[in-house]
Amino acid sequence: MDSRTTFTQFIAHHGRVQIPIIQRDYAQGRADQKEVRNEFLRALHSALLLPADDPRLPLDLDFVYGSVVGNAFQPLDGQQRLTTLFLLHWYLAWVDGKLADFRKRLVEGGKSRFGYQVRPSSKDFVDEMAHFDPGQFMAECDLVALIKDQPWYVRSWQFDQTIRSALEMLGAMHEVFGQPAELYDRLVDDENPAITFQLLDLQRFDLSDELYIKMNARGKPLTSFETFKARFEQRLKGDFSSLQLPLCGSLPLADFFARRMDKEWSDFFWPYKDDATATFDNAIMNVLRVVILVTRDPEIIDPTNADIADLRGSVPNTFTAFNEKNWLDRNFVVALISLLESWSKQGGKLPAHLPDDSPFDLSAIFKQMIGDPARLTFQDLALFAGYVQFIVAYGEEIDKNAFGDWMRVVFNLVINTDYNRPDDLRRSLSGLADLKPWMTKINTFLVKPDADIRGFSQPQVAEERLKAHLINLGDGWSSRIMRAERHDYLKGQIGFLLRFSELGFDDERTEVASLDLSRAKEVVPSFEHYFACASQMLKDLHSAGAAGRAWELALLAVGDILLPVGRNHALPGLKEGPGSWKRLLRLAGAGDYQGDVLKDLWDRLDEPTDAQAMLKQIIDSQPDVDDWRRAIIDTPAIYQYCGERMIRFNDEGIYPLRRSQMNGAHAELYTYCLHADLTAMGESISLKPDYYETFSADEPELGLNAQIGDIEYAFLAESKQEDGPYHLWLYDPESPAKSVADLLVLEGFVIEDGYWTKTVERDQLKSAVLDLDAAITPLLQDHTV
Repeated sequence: MDSRTTFTQFIAHHGRVQIPIIQRDYAQGRADQKEVRNEFLRALHSALLLPADDPRLPLDLDFVYGSVVGNAFQPLDGQQRLTTLFLLHWYLAWVDGKLADFRKRLVEGGKSRFGYQVRPSSKDFVDEMAHFDPGQFMAECDLVALIKDQPWYVRSWQFDQTIRSALEMLGAMHEVFGQPAELYDRLVDDENPAITFQLLDLQRFDLSDELYIKMNARGKPLTSFETFKARFEQRLKGDFSSLQLPLCGSLPLADFFARRMDKEWSDFFWPYKDDATATFDNAIMNVLRVVILVTRDPEIIDPTNADIADLRGSVPNTFTAFNEKNWLDRNFVVALISLLESWSKQGGKLPAHLPDDSPFDLSAIFKQMIGDPARLTFQDLALFAGYVQFIVAYGEEIDKNAFGDWMRVVFNLVINTDYNRPDDLRRSLSGLADLKPWMTKINTFLVKPDADIRGFSQPQVAEERLKAHLINLGDGWSSRIMRAERHDYLKGQIGFLLRFSELGFDDERTEVASLDLSRAKEVVPSFEHYFACASQMLKDLHSAGAAGRAWELALLAVGDILLPVGRNHALPGLKEGPGSWKRLLRLAGAGDYQGDVLKDLWDRLDEPTDAQAMLKQIIDSQPDVDDWRRAIIDTPAIYQYCGERMIRFNDEGIYPLRRSQMNGAHAELYTYCLHADLTAMGESISLKPDYYETFSADEPELGLNAQIGDIEYAFLAESKQEDGPYHLWLYDPESPAKSVADLLVLEGFVIEDGYWTKTVERDQLKSAVLDLDAAITPLLQDHTV
């Protein structure tokens, strides 16, 4: 027998082929083998469609090793390919109405001439399939369900991996080959074969179990990137054969990709290899995924939003997954090749091609990209999109200064825009695309009267326009602005400094048009003062000490700086979010009332770096402070209580929240502040304070406890309604000793709903408690009570 053979020749020559018991289950049909399975089936399908005299035929499936044991050939290697070929012969025979011919070739003595010894269920399934005739071919039928519905199909077979894989493979064949095309005759044509393999008959070997195991484990499947590379090169040869990129020189695109990937680009990725596998496959597949995401067409709204969601989700990193979604398009090809060529110019070092002081940190994004791209934020992706867009356009001759100006503006716009869903990112991608003609002269564009940028925070766009005009005026404004922008917390958002310096945004386009060098010079001292105030305040706030608290309390003394957050209001904090100092500064730049409070405080400070004494004076003596603000100022413990700095104002009162909702732990402002005051008084008072926060609609309460004689007395204080009276009442015991009852009468308590109760106004609550304490103290010393 010649070493090259078709499957039917192979069966005819040996009579019977059996997969031995030591072999593993059939695996090509497994769910995790979809990439390998689909690629193999497409190759088989393409070969069968070629004319019989095509010089590319036959498709050779490489070697099948094995030898005859008893009366059957037992393959040592090739089990997966042989099983797929058996299933393909049956399937195409059904499609073309040739099952009788199939049985003539593949069935003998009522049994399949190709079979499994791995387990009895696999053997029985193959025998049943060899005889199975579903009737006339129906392209729309569910073949797998049809097989499972047969009386010979045993339910327990669902636990046999070989059978599950075989059914999965048949389902895949139904998708690829599911149209009658007379392919069965081509498949069994031994004269002009379309598909062959090379048989190595190891008749001299005595095949032991150990040899099976060693041979069966000898090979490694192609990684996802190796598969991607091979198929992507074919895609470039086919669909992009006419695409010419200047950086490829005279080489066809596919050849350029193959050569660079084998050398320069591989050298670049080598330092990022996985130590466990000694490959960089995962790293580069993750890069491909992110490049695909940032090169989607932002003008195709719904499909692009869906693509962004998919690419940030669980779509696998495979050629098949990417190709089926039509993601391997021209935009991706150009961007990928441009990026890899740009990055590989310095060997294994990642070059950003940006000035050293650029706010965009490519290395941080790249590290996240190759490790876990799902953790890249929408902001990260928008920044990277701006970077990629410039590299694609100017990768061969990059002007670092122009690139730096571009990425500075992109950084400022992106970092100071809120992103919550894919469409927010898509709109930013659209805005970046609009700016392509102006990337090397972005400041020139920004000062144009009709300049417009979509997809980003419009207050930030207005700020960028004003800054661009100041930069163009010169007089040190470029360095002045850059210094403020690069503050670790501000990150490009300095509109509040411009507004406080009376470079406002009420009519921003008119402001830009009328701003001249003389006016720009006038506001320099104001700009420098306010930046010094911001720098010192943020420095002290980050220190999380008394100096930072002084800024918070002084601001609260000057005015209401709470930030609306849903149904709550937030004391500004450094944590990112709607209750952050970042948001307060953004609102200040937009002219909101919080900015007026902040400017008022800063205007009172002659020397921001030595402001603590002035801040304390403001805290202690600021007139006309609202009661609720004064309560918080006098009780800084509120800041610790409010874990997320949230306070709820409603018709019942004012409630500091442990978290962010009223169905969580919360206190009532004034009783909590009084509790803090009394606690600070320590042993100087006899009543021992406690506080009972609540998790429900019940009112939080201040507890006051004392032991008079042998009896524990528990008083409670609670608010009845906003700006209304407070009740101070004896909770336990309901019937006090006569001496205590007489005392309560003298203190203004009356029996109300069965309890000794005193009603007081909010501003009288503390004095009422202290009066009660003074009255009770003698009783505590009288042990006869």
